[in-house]
Amino acid sequence: MAALDNTILAENIAKAQDIEMITRFNREMDRLTEVLGLFPPEIVAAGTAMFQYSVTGNLNTTTVNEGDEVPLSEYNVTPTQLDPITIKPYRKLTTAQSILKGGYENAIEKTDRKMIGQVRNGILTDFFTFLGNGTGTATGAGLQATLAQATAKIQDETEKNDDFSGSIVYFVNPYDIADYLANAQVTTQTVFGMTYIQSFLGVENVMVTNKVAKNTVYATPVENVHIYGIDFSTLGDAGLAYTTMDGSLIGVHHDGAYNRTSSETYVLSGALFLPEYKNYIVKGTITDPTE
Repeated sequence: MAALDNTILAENIAKAQDIEMITRFNREMDRLTEVLGLFPPEIVAAGTAMFQYSVTGNLNTTTVNEGDEVPLSEYNVTPTQLDPITIKPYRKLTTAQSILKGGYENAIEKTDRKMIGQVRNGILTDFFTFLGNGTGTATGAGLQATLAQATAKIQDETEKNDDFSGSIVYFVNPYDIADYLANAQVTTQTVFGMTYIQSFLGVENVMVTNKVAKNTVYATPVENVHIYGIDFSTLGDAGLAYTTMDGSLIGVHHDGAYNRTSSETYVLSGALFLPEYKNYIVKGTITDPTE
């Protein structure tokens, strides 16, 4: 017998679960790109070689006499190869017993939220590993001086390369900024798992996260941060039908594991946040201003 019209099928419920997880992730991702002004993700094939670069060189300003050959200006772009962009699969299985005992929201929705938060956390962890490859350094007595020195270092480095730093984003440890926040009238918001402060201590775009070590500041131009994602449509052609949305960096699929009387959640991450030019990354060290 054919199913009745408007029957709610199991696959409809699973699809709604997929969309809920994707929407939650994308909402945070969209907010991050909005507040920092990042470019949309660039889609690349899994296995694509990824690089960070250092740019050096100077304009040859030798005076050229009439009719003489113009001397060459020499520039070098030195690449450092990173691991290829890879897919990172995750899976969660929730038994029927736990669903019946704790209810759908506790057993599925809350654990889905936790799972997607930890996937996001993994993406950020990789990003801060890449920030650690930066070649710029700065030191200041206290947080405010360190932010100023990091800014100066970036401006000097970009100007030497006839480039423009534009907007700069700063990453600081919560403990290094806690005393300032206690005595300042600032507005904070949570953006992609970090605390975002739009304007503070004379700089814009401060991100507060424990992924930065205490007494350390990272700074880089916003234009230096690139976002890459894999092509999920290719996986769909092969029968791996992850649910995605426009610009998605992750794919999600819920399914019933009847052989285990359970519900399964699959998440596939193909996201990479990459600060591309190493000499445009500054690691600032905060020293005690009383010493």
